Amino acid sequence: MAGKKSEFDKVFSAWDILVIAFGAMIGWGWVVSSGDWITRGGVIGAAIGFALGGVMVFFVGLTYAELTAAMPQCGGEHVFSYKAMGPIGSYICTWAIVLGYVSVVCFEACALPTIITYIYPKFLQGYLYTVAGFDIYASWLAVAIIVAIFITYINIKGAKTAALLQTILTVVIGGVGILLIVASVVTGDASNLDGQMFNGDSTGEIFKTILRVAVTTPFFFIGFDVIPQAAEEINVPLKKIGKIMILSIVLAVLFYALIIIGVGYVMNSSEVAASMDGSGLVTADAMAKAFNSSIMSKVLIVGGMCGIVTSWNSFLIGGSRAMYSMAESYMIPKTFAKLHKKHKTPVNALYLIGFLSVLAPLAGRKMLVWIVDAGNFGCCLAYCMVSLSFLILRKKAPDMKRPYKVKHYKIVGALAVLMSGFMVVMYIVPNSGSALVWQEWAMAGGWSLLGVVFFIICKLKYKEKFASHVDVLIDDEIVDEEENREEEVKAAIELVMAEEDETKFVQPIAFNYNLPVNIAFGTGKVAQTGELTKPYGKKALIVTGRSSAKKSGLYDKVNDSLKAAGLETALFDKVAQNPLTTTAMEGAEFAKTNGCDVVVAIGGGSIMDCAKAIAFLALNDGDINDYIFGRKVSDTALPLVLIPTTCGTGSEGNGFAVLTNPENGDKKSLRCNAIVAKVSIVDPDCMKTMPKHVLAAVGFDALCHCMEAYTSKISQPFTDALALYAIDLIAHNLVDVYKGRGTQESWEKITLASTIGGMVINTAGVTLAHGMEHPASGLKNIVHGKGLAALTPVIIEASYKGDHFKFAKIARIFGGITADDLAPKIRTLLKNLDLDVKLSDLGIEEKDIPWMAENCMKVSAASIANNPVVFTQEEIAEIYKKAM
Repeated sequence: MAGKKSEFDKVFSAWDILVIAFGAMIGWGWVVSSGDWITRGGVIGAAIGFALGGVMVFFVGLTYAELTAAMPQCGGEHVFSYKAMGPIGSYICTWAIVLGYVSVVCFEACALPTIITYIYPKFLQGYLYTVAGFDIYASWLAVAIIVAIFITYINIKGAKTAALLQTILTVVIGGVGILLIVASVVTGDASNLDGQMFNGDSTGEIFKTILRVAVTTPFFFIGFDVIPQAAEEINVPLKKIGKIMILSIVLAVLFYALIIIGVGYVMNSSEVAASMDGSGLVTADAMAKAFNSSIMSKVLIVGGMCGIVTSWNSFLIGGSRAMYSMAESYMIPKTFAKLHKKHKTPVNALYLIGFLSVLAPLAGRKMLVWIVDAGNFGCCLAYCMVSLSFLILRKKAPDMKRPYKVKHYKIVGALAVLMSGFMVVMYIVPNSGSALVWQEWAMAGGWSLLGVVFFIICKLKYKEKFASHVDVLIDDEIVDEEENREEEVKAAIELVMAEEDETKFVQPIAFNYNLPVNIAFGTGKVAQTGELTKPYGKKALIVTGRSSAKKSGLYDKVNDSLKAAGLETALFDKVAQNPLTTTAMEGAEFAKTNGCDVVVAIGGGSIMDCAKAIAFLALNDGDINDYIFGRKVSDTALPLVLIPTTCGTGSEGNGFAVLTNPENGDKKSLRCNAIVAKVSIVDPDCMKTMPKHVLAAVGFDALCHCMEAYTSKISQPFTDALALYAIDLIAHNLVDVYKGRGTQESWEKITLASTIGGMVINTAGVTLAHGMEHPASGLKNIVHGKGLAALTPVIIEASYKGDHFKFAKIARIFGGITADDLAPKIRTLLKNLDLDVKLSDLGIEEKDIPWMAENCMKVSAASIANNPVVFTQEEIAEIYKKAM
């Protein structure tokens, strides 16, 4: 279908979106309003009232769940209402909910310093002025503005950063709430409920008081709707998004109800009344009584402060995404659709809302109470319009794919419209207990007028673009895969339990396998270098880097061993990271001048690759680039002995030598059997001097070799078996070795896996990750393993459809089940290795992408062809962009 690719990064996990929604709904109300709820409906009556309110919101939530899974696009309500009601309906719905989000953000900026005064009454210093009866102090204003700037910065920094903050604070809220609930059970008494279980003398009166609580509760559940706003950033199966949304509502209902019961179980009616007349923070006083400590009341207030920030954070996420979606449709100025180049957050929308939250405290808390009430009205209006959209789209688009499909949609939709419509009416009808006062109507009217102004201006400015909408591409295969997820999981389990799938090879098995390399593997083997090198020459050229082999003492050990075996030696120590063709040519001239007839390399992949090229050029005249690009061929080179000191490149196990041409940035490998080592001395003890950051990079490189060889189109049974074995070794040992928990056996397994990685790519080749990384490191001289870390997860997401079977098999090694589990598992591994990087972190800029995509087609044609899905130059450029 026609559409565009999402520009957002999919960074939100299931846990992230759960805490974003739950944290938004909890907020601060459970600390300041519990006494009011109990006074209105009684302890049990108020709890029942919250349950009824939760049922109201539950039906609205069901409509959101179905629509979000069906249309997982940034802006949520904007898209739902656009599809159902057209541009005008969409404009009204989205503009209304933006008011709701912005009002809460501004209100929380004032709520936080106000709460601090409960803990430290002397906090208020430096009286400035009074607004609507609310005194403004310099200390109060300073805290509000500083925190507003901080929360805005966190959200600009990245959606995942904001989610991390949300997780920490939500855990604190939950922990404090659970403390109160558990303490109330232990220290409370059922007798405290006497006289306050319900409010009213008759069944009719009790029902009315319960209903009085119930009609106010939906306003405390506003927040679950943030999930659809950020739908494009969620890395969760579509069906699961709907379930998480419903779960967040259920958890919020339980939290509120249990807090109310906990307070009533600890405090009797007279104590609740006294608390209401005193601080008004009945929940905090209940905490103090439950623990018999005034300090615990402050602990609970701190938990409530965390609730202020979680609501603030969630609604800033929601508001900025809603504005982004309107700007994408040219309904408000297009500048609000700008995403941060690095963090992929709607930066201008965040700047605007952040700026308003900085200004808001200047207006005082009373003014903002009016604003937030007007905003709640906007949210409820949007809920009603989304519920109507749910019913309209069931009629208008019956064939729309709905990964989360609500049963009995007519009943659910009708109840959702009635419940949300009832909430809207409660704001309009005088004396309802929730009706807006004239100041609030003025603010709602002012916002509506501003919306009309934007509507007219943007319609005149953008003309036919105004109210245009382009769907974000949702791959039909992905939707189909999620609809059939249960069947895929069953199939995956059967693959684990049963023998190899016999239908995998649709053609008869036929291949050639040849790898003439002699691996001398084992701890202490490096001491045998002289004896193992002696059959191949009389004078050895030792190739290494400038310092590491010398500092570690390995150079002296190898040099002494060679001399003890009767060989002369000469040293070439000019090899650097990403070795240059010019360095190889210089080394070859040095070998010829010094009469060397065997080459011994000590170091990582760069040094071994350069040594191979030196050995090759020592016997072959001409420009090495001619041999690299196949314009000339040769099968002769000096004998090679390789001693790897990093467990990653696997160069000791193949006939590749990757070199960079400094004249044009081409990074490509010289390939021939003549540069396969006569003997590779692989000693795990030689790896232990690596710095941690080097270990992480080379270890991930080794994993990529194995994964790419396994999924390559030219793989074969021998390489498959070796690659899977090595992947398992890396998956279960690399993190332990990196974290310093590795045993000698762990080091041996990682080293072995690295060598196997080099062996399998000699036959099966590499695929797109290496193909796309070479232009990047050829251009910017970045660390190869870091370049792979930035690219690999994105490439897996683009490529796994080409071979579900193999990608799923790798995923299961890392604890997943199906093919689409692999990229998230690799991202988790990279975080554990401190390799969670983007290309932009490595110095790559968007202006570099066209050159890299073109260069990739030039130098990595074989890698592109080997990939399970073969991409065009334009598609490769898009993958680079996603990895930024």
